[in-house]
Amino acid sequence: MGLLPSSLLEPKSAYFGKNGVWEQPQSPHMNKPVLLTGMRPTSHLHIGNLFGALKPLVEYQGKYQTFLMVADIHALTTMEETKKIKENTLDIIMLYLASGVDSKKVTLFVQSAIPEQVALSTLFGMIVPKSMLELNPVYKEMIADHPKATNLGLLAYPVLQAADILAYKAGLVPVGKDQLPHLELTREIARRFNTRFGKTFPEPESKLQKDIKILSLQDPKKKMSKSHGAPTQIGVHDTPEQIRKKIKTAVTDSGSEVLYYPEKKPAVANLMMIMHLAGGKSLKDIEKEFQGKGYGDFKNAVAESLIEYLVPIQENYKKLSKDKKYIEKLLEDGNKKARKIAEATYIEAKNKIGLL
Repeated sequence: MGLLPSSLLEPKSAYFGKNGVWEQPQSPHMNKPVLLTGMRPTSHLHIGNLFGALKPLVEYQGKYQTFLMVADIHALTTMEETKKIKENTLDIIMLYLASGVDSKKVTLFVQSAIPEQVALSTLFGMIVPKSMLELNPVYKEMIADHPKATNLGLLAYPVLQAADILAYKAGLVPVGKDQLPHLELTREIARRFNTRFGKTFPEPESKLQKDIKILSLQDPKKKMSKSHGAPTQIGVHDTPEQIRKKIKTAVTDSGSEVLYYPEKKPAVANLMMIMHLAGGKSLKDIEKEFQGKGYGDFKNAVAESLIEYLVPIQENYKKLSKDKKYIEKLLEDGNKKARKIAEATYIEAKNKIGLL
């Protein structure tokens, strides 16, 4: 399952090799570094999530000891309505599996099922200055997008995120460029803890993902987002009819040439990128294919390419949704395995601090 061996679960400082340099814990059976990633169950996923985060995970899940978390506590920072959070959590797990995530290679678990992560974040909160959190550029962006989210949880989001990562002593975290400030805060928290209480945590490295930005269908100045409304984004569950309608009504740029110029023609470039990711054609080939043709033909092709890509995922999802007990059992097993590791890390941190 890509988990740390039992020999690595005991609290110890032997993770640091010669000269005190961190050595990534590895399984003698798998010999793979630990990677952690996750997604918030705020609502159904859209194609930006699929191409930007989920597709890369499927591609490298066999290369690492991978922990895949549904970040339901993080979701509470911006959610005003929580009635569907359980449904969304199961939905994301089924979409993970339907998209190609292999439960034999990846440990799937739910954040709220691992209380030691929250407890570890409390310990970290004692060594993080409030000013450091207030200056975080990601926090400022989140406040701008969610002006009503004035809760402590949003401010302390990076502290819990650090606990998510360091509870498993993950050495790699896949992030986009916009999330690098959060990861740097995790590295800083690890440094502060190690300096004050003794070497305990790694400073995780970013596994920088390809800068794939799927933009809003109605405003190409913004990233595709679930919070910007249904017409602006294509959900993974959208029907062929819905996809065709959304692509047809997507904004385009002046002129009628299908050219990949993100600066001058961001709307067309966005649709070209969607077609490239869904169908595998290069951007140059797409330009050649639609040379001398109008936006109508181009949009039709984008929609059909995306439909062809999503239909198998949707069919897999339907099969999985008929057996919710299987999904719940899968999560129960993953939660147990993840918690065993997080508990050992939390006990080690308490011991280093000097708590009883």
